[in-house]
Amino acid sequence: MLKPSNDKKPYSIGHVAKVIGVSISTLRSWENAGLIHPFKSASGHRSFSSDDMDRIRNIEQMRRLSGYSLTRIKELIDSEQDELKPAAQDSGIERTTVDFGKIGARIRTMRKESGLSLRALSEKTDIGVSHLSMFERGTAFLSPARLNSVALAFGRSLAELLGGTHHDHVPIVRRGAGRVVGTFGPGVSVEQLTVAEKLMDVEVWTIESGSESDGYYSHEGEELIYILSGELEITLAGRPPAVLQPGDSAYFNSSLEHRWRNPGSEAAKVLWVNTDAARVSAMQFDQPRNRFGLGVSHGSGLGEGTLDVQLPEGAETFRVLETHTAGHPTRILIESLPGLEGDTATEKARSFEKHHDHMRSLLLQEPRGHSGSFGLVPFASKTADFGAFFITSYGYPELCGHAVFGYAKALKSMGRLNGRTEFTIEMPRSTVGVTVHPKSDQIDVALPQAYVTADDISVPFRGRTVELSIVYGGNTHAVIDAASLGLELHDHALHEILLAADELRSALTELDRPEVKLIESVLLFQAVSKNSERLFLSIDRNRFDRSPGVTGLAARMVQKVAAGQLAAGQTFHAESIFGGQLSGQIISIAKAPEGRLVCVPKISGRAHLNGISTLVLEPDDPLQCGFLGS
Repeated sequence: MLKPSNDKKPYSIGHVAKVIGVSISTLRSWENAGLIHPFKSASGHRSFSSDDMDRIRNIEQMRRLSGYSLTRIKELIDSEQDELKPAAQDSGIERTTVDFGKIGARIRTMRKESGLSLRALSEKTDIGVSHLSMFERGTAFLSPARLNSVALAFGRSLAELLGGTHHDHVPIVRRGAGRVVGTFGPGVSVEQLTVAEKLMDVEVWTIESGSESDGYYSHEGEELIYILSGELEITLAGRPPAVLQPGDSAYFNSSLEHRWRNPGSEAAKVLWVNTDAARVSAMQFDQPRNRFGLGVSHGSGLGEGTLDVQLPEGAETFRVLETHTAGHPTRILIESLPGLEGDTATEKARSFEKHHDHMRSLLLQEPRGHSGSFGLVPFASKTADFGAFFITSYGYPELCGHAVFGYAKALKSMGRLNGRTEFTIEMPRSTVGVTVHPKSDQIDVALPQAYVTADDISVPFRGRTVELSIVYGGNTHAVIDAASLGLELHDHALHEILLAADELRSALTELDRPEVKLIESVLLFQAVSKNSERLFLSIDRNRFDRSPGVTGLAARMVQKVAAGQLAAGQTFHAESIFGGQLSGQIISIAKAPEGRLVCVPKISGRAHLNGISTLVLEPDDPLQCGFLGS
């Protein structure tokens, strides 16, 4: 028998004992039991490789954390090696193994970046502080249910936490070529066949007798379980346990609380398939021969049968979720964007402007949008539950109230809230609190502080003088009674309203008042009843808010508070000229040192899904960057 070389076994027995935390005599007893196989020099000195150290660490965890005997540990290790040998001999492919210690280190980094203490993470996950600490140091495992709770605490999925496969679009995965995940501890081994590459995550789980998920857990997407060998008991929330045997399967929505265990006397081998809701919603263009699938339709028209479209070579597609809030649309980008630099929403928006501004005009200007189009780009916030910045056909506003409502609707519809009804969204220069009411589908948004900047602005208009106020309500508005301009706010008078608002804006620019330079839009109001008004928000001669205006309503309420016409907690209603409705309240009122009243407005309303769209950009399109028609 050839003696093993020590070229790749540089670690002494003393070093290994110190690093792993076991005694030298323990290592020698494990060697005598056939658990480890160090290199022995002629003088009897033992040395170990990195792989040997990983094996020793695994043995120690099985012994100390799971209480397995040395005999049982050897059986488990030998059975695992027996499974790997034929695959290695048949394919000649080296199997990739995930070091669970690196997962723990990654969790520690994420926790530190989020500003969470171990105790805070423990409270979020119901996992003991000491157990979390040991996991982060690589000296303890977490069960699937517990690791899933950690992933959810950071707004991640298990696939995102564990990482995925990298097959470079090769469709064949040979036996033994999967990526092995041993993160769940002794008794559960996962071979990733394809994970985080396509719409489906496909794995083969080997679950030893008696091993279990350690409680219920849930996540986004759907999953299919097919039993290859052995038995697996699966329990879905609200249903009795069911024991699955070879050939049996289960298919269910992953958001259902579920748990599993192996009740049999032998290991269960399970084919486990998951779909990730985030990837399904992104569905980037990646079809053979540039064909884009549109599903199946029935009938005798153009769309009869299976629908797919042949796209030119090099065509790009962009997935967006379409919503509207009281009539005004928001186009939410759900593609992943590489290279968005910065830590804050403002920095992310500036990075987008620098690297992706062509996408703003492509997505929102004609021929795919129009002059009044608004968009939202989500990102993972470090300071709030979610992050977003705003884009329009003409620039980068710091706040789009209707887009916040649309984003909340999208988060709920895509399962991102995980049962939460209250959350925060980081935006450029501010963070807002959002409440979603599941039964009524109403959304409440607490906006940044609002106040009247000036209430004594006199402006010449068509041969007479009109009075208006300048109010900050997330954006800065010139607020004026439509009647003073000789207008009635109705949809059939749209052109006349826009023309008058543009004339007023031009007149304002002639005034020598510093407050005037901050105005972003003109807000016109018309009384409907005592606590209800019709609002129209004009951005310029061709752009206007189709809704009553979220920040416009906030500004109008603040103006009424300053005039003594609205009290804190009193509900005020607003409607658009098209029939869209919002309501609001002033949550709190305070007096600033300079004497003006500062209010915190809360706006309530509903947003609706318009659709999920795939926008196409052909490589030879002469109007790739879009244009504004007026």
